[in-house]
Amino acid sequence: MVNGVKDNMVVKAKDVEIKVVIPRSTYRALKVKCALMDITLRQGMTDMVEKWVKDVKKDIAGIDKIKPKA
Repeated sequence: MVNGVKDNMVVKAKDVEIKVVIPRSTYRALKVKCALMDITLRQGMTDMVEKWVKDVKKDIAGIDKIKPKA
């Protein structure tokens, strides 16, 4: 699961604004990757966040399969 996300933090809106804070080393690596792929830094950041969102969706989908301990 994602750190800082609680069970009661359900958002009912269709679109949610996401604020991302990344370490300086990740930012530098992202700049290099974007330069090599010939895309803008903004597009690279968007792609990275979309990948994180997909990972979170996978985690949330797997919650139904977990059975509580009796």
